[in-house]
Amino acid sequence: MIRLREVQRVKLREGLLVQGLPGIGYAGKLAVDYIVREMKLPKVAELVTDGLLLHSNVAVLVDEGSVIHLPAYEFYLLEGPRDTLFVTAPTQPVAWMQYEVAEYVLDYFQMVGGSEVVGVCGTTMGEGEGVYFAAADERVREELAAMGFKPSPGGVITGACGLLPALAALRGLKAYVLMGYVSQPELDPMAAKQLVQALSKILGVAIDTRNLDMLIEEVRRREAEIVEAIKESMRARRFDLPQFYV
Repeated sequence: MIRLREVQRVKLREGLLVQGLPGIGYAGKLAVDYIVREMKLPKVAELVTDGLLLHSNVAVLVDEGSVIHLPAYEFYLLEGPRDTLFVTAPTQPVAWMQYEVAEYVLDYFQMVGGSEVVGVCGTTMGEGEGVYFAAADERVREELAAMGFKPSPGGVITGACGLLPALAALRGLKAYVLMGYVSQPELDPMAAKQLVQALSKILGVAIDTRNLDMLIEEVRRREAEIVEAIKESMRARRFDLPQFYV
């Protein structure tokens, strides 16, 4: 079952779609969610499907006002030099629904005037900080390299981040993946910031990252506290060891 509800009818000019779903380091989802909140973008559509499970089960979300919501793909509109739909969701579809959901998203996107698809996510492949790319064809590869992004060294992109652009390319749409380098599998706001800056360059729109910088500092502070706690624990254990231990 898949249902798409339009909150607002839209017609895109040179339409771009940016998809950021949960994945490694939450880099793509954090980047898209940050842009949506920072720029106060309006929601124009939502897609619900029985393929979106939470905690490996059928579930609904409960907001701060005690109101229930179905987990959904949400589409937010940025009007500008290039009209852009930002797509986010609380989880990825289960494996056997990925293709069907992606095709439905692309049907809607093309119906409203879309022509370019970008998947944003994290990667552990590469040689350090930066934004890496994988393109659907050589022309797009050259464009992204000229913008200063790094070519992916190879490997596999799992889940919707790679699948949606790959299916978009089969339809003749311009398509590619942007990947922020992730240094930790948990929340990595630095990788998200790199993606926000990359999208700012592509869209030609200024995006303030100061609130993201605050999150980066908070994560670093907590990491430092954890490291210090581990060191303190190790020091305490040293004194608890029996005297014959070597």
